Amino acid sequence: MIKFIKILIILFLSQFAFTQVVNADVIKKFQGSKELPIELNLILDCLQNTENIATLKSVQEKITPTLLNIDSFARVLSKEDLFLIGKIEVYKSLLKPDGSIGKAIIDAQTIKLFDNALKNATDPFIVWLLRALRQDTENLITNPLYKDYLLQKNAGKIERNDLKKIDKKVSLLFRWVSKINSESSDFQEILKNELYPVLIETLKNIEESFFLLASQSNMSPFPGLITSIDEFKFISQKEIKISKPESLKDKSIEDILSPLIDDNLASEAILPEPSKEDWLNEYNTPQNLKNLPKPDDDANWLQDF
Repeated sequence: MIKFIKILIILFLSQFAFTQVVNADVIKKFQGSKELPIELNLILDCLQNTENIATLKSVQEKITPTLLNIDSFARVLSKEDLFLIGKIEVYKSLLKPDGSIGKAIIDAQTIKLFDNALKNATDPFIVWLLRALRQDTENLITNPLYKDYLLQKNAGKIERNDLKKIDKKVSLLFRWVSKINSESSDFQEILKNELYPVLIETLKNIEESFFLLASQSNMSPFPGLITSIDEFKFISQKEIKISKPESLKDKSIEDILSPLIDDNLASEAILPEPSKEDWLNEYNTPQNLKNLPKPDDDANWLQDF
């Protein structure tokens, strides 16, 4: 018993030391602005949607050089160009076949898949992506030509050009449909892991397109590149408060161990009260999930394919 208590003491002291290391008040994250496409702002939020300081630092180190250039080039572009090019690059990256798709199937069950996923999605970019994919899927399967497409697809040969166009749309959508398991409790994290390299690539593509467009600008001389985040104009940093682990410094070893070694106290543990908030009510909706862009208002992702 004494040996067991010593082990517990060591574990709790280790936890106490760890708490002192990670007990930070705020973390800083990059955020976009209303001068940039909402899709780009959501990407920044998604990439940094973590309270793990080490992970956040790693992401920010990777994207900072790209963001510095994006902010530099954006200064010589019109707002119309910023929004048009930004949106195009986002859609191109998300609707790019990855070459790993087998037999692509899009049907009414796909709509149910998106509906179930949306019930558990909390990340604003994931919500936006799922809504956009759902809308495109619905438009596709309600197309009068879709039945003809299925007949030729099942026959093993698609001859008509209009049906080949539908087949390409199916493949582009299925890239993400195949990666959504709405029944998994961690489907959102799995999807974010799949999205991570795509979103990094998207930022680089936006950087390159902004450069090409800025290099053709009538402004002379071409403005120099900013080298510090303090020079940001379209992007900024915001401080986010993070929840801190309960401090153990005011508790004695006896206080810490008593719930574990005192049967009477252990049996009187108080469980947290369930939340009384109804998230279906608008006034209870988390702020970062309000006013998300409507996919069908932004663009028909697949209209040009």
